[in-house]
Amino acid sequence: MAVQSSKFPRSMSGIPGFDELVGGGFHKGTVNTITGSSGTGKTVFASQFINYGAQIGENGMIITPSESAEYLKREMMSSFGWDFSKLEEEGKLTIVDVTDPDLRLQKSIEIDPVDFLINFRKLVERKLKEVKPARLFIDDLTAFFMAVEAPFKIRSLTDDLFGTIRASGVTSVVTIGTAFSTNQFLEYGADSATMLSRERIKNNLIRSIYIMKMRGSKIANSIRVLDISDDGISVSSLSPYS
Repeated sequence: MAVQSSKFPRSMSGIPGFDELVGGGFHKGTVNTITGSSGTGKTVFASQFINYGAQIGENGMIITPSESAEYLKREMMSSFGWDFSKLEEEGKLTIVDVTDPDLRLQKSIEIDPVDFLINFRKLVERKLKEVKPARLFIDDLTAFFMAVEAPFKIRSLTDDLFGTIRASGVTSVVTIGTAFSTNQFLEYGADSATMLSRERIKNNLIRSIYIMKMRGSKIANSIRVLDISDDGISVSSLSPYS
């Protein structure tokens, strides 16, 4: 089990069982990736992080370049009872989605993917300065990085985006898919990397979680079962292989 390993302030994740694996939560002001294939629980994990923050007085921002806010709000409300619309009305949550004019313009098919990512970084920087959230969730950007051909350019763009996020002081979670094999670049540039998976063990499909890295913190070197219930996501003390 991980233990508290530094005096730097932490942001509790709101995921039962997770913080004990990483010494007390995410370091404040850091970029933390959550990687997994479709259906492993990435969006639930990040949404729960945002929802928990709102409950303890830490306002949040969600940026979803690939889907509408209404879809996300409907999914979280129907599955877990998390009322993101109410949080928006109360000023505790801001959502930037594909209906945002700036994002629509950036995603024009005529725009070079490198230019899109540069403009996206500027958009994130501007929104963070305007809203000043304590917590940030950016939905999967992997497909956009996949369109960039030069690996060194992917690394540079990643460093620029993550540097902008860190400079704002926000604690962020960035979800990453595995379909396009560019996740390693984003994980390398992040302060922590958490891996989610779903696999068949005998006749059961089981979700699991492990911490690949967290800078400045001791981590638990074990794979745990990841449970999703009506209350959200939680990390079990059990191994999927026991």
